[in-house]
Amino acid sequence: MTHVRPLAGKTVVVTRPRAQAASLAEPLEHLGAEVLLAPTIRIVPRTLDDEIVRVVVNDLAEYGLIIFTSVNGVDVFLGYLTELGLPLAALDDVIVAAVGPKTASALEERGLACDVVADDFVAEGLLDTLEERAVAPAGTRVLIPSARAARRVIPDALRASGALVNVLPVYDTVPEERLQVPAARIESADFITFTSSSTAQRFVGLMEAAGVRGGPGGAGRPLAERLSGVALCSIGPVTSDTLRALGLPVAVEASEHTAAGLVAAIAATACGRA
Repeated sequence: MTHVRPLAGKTVVVTRPRAQAASLAEPLEHLGAEVLLAPTIRIVPRTLDDEIVRVVVNDLAEYGLIIFTSVNGVDVFLGYLTELGLPLAALDDVIVAAVGPKTASALEERGLACDVVADDFVAEGLLDTLEERAVAPAGTRVLIPSARAARRVIPDALRASGALVNVLPVYDTVPEERLQVPAARIESADFITFTSSSTAQRFVGLMEAAGVRGGPGGAGRPLAERLSGVALCSIGPVTSDTLRALGLPVAVEASEHTAAGLVAAIAATACGRA
């Protein structure tokens, strides 16, 4: 049987951090795409400091719920436990929640059972699930290990309902200083993928700077015009809203807000265009 490769002859740009690019790049290549890795951000874990040590060592047992909003948060926070010599049993009496199956899988791969997973793959979906299951009633102490500049949707909503929320920044999302793929090559691609608002925001900054440096072909031309022949692909509605706010149209949005869902949406679009 001939293997169907719907992305054969297509070029797809992946803007997520290089360390996380494989979950997109490998299935895209399997479907025949040429993948260009053009990371726009990178993840930098915070080193252990007094605040983190206090929470992890002394205060962890006081929390009734811990919410992980990303795989990065899982890796860094559980890494702290290992570094401090604490077993996962330190979380035995805490309800563990995750935004989306990828984050839940990361927890389970590290040996920690996930008690609550969002029915939808976004923060709002987790809030709905927590409310339905009455997991975070008023007075519950909630810990959210997250990026320093993470969205405030979950903590704000939980505080409004009476929960006592501590957002603990455990990593920073740092912008890349330059494009690792020529801007002209990106502009001639078939698809560009965005997996977060951060990747979209930094992509625009890098591309606009490259346009200025690139001479008459790029200087002064709006980015949307330069990308008019490229399908911009978003992992979900939050990222799509960010792209539109930046003046860029969204051609593809994953119905399942995961890397696999984004690959499937791109493949379906490619088939529709064939």
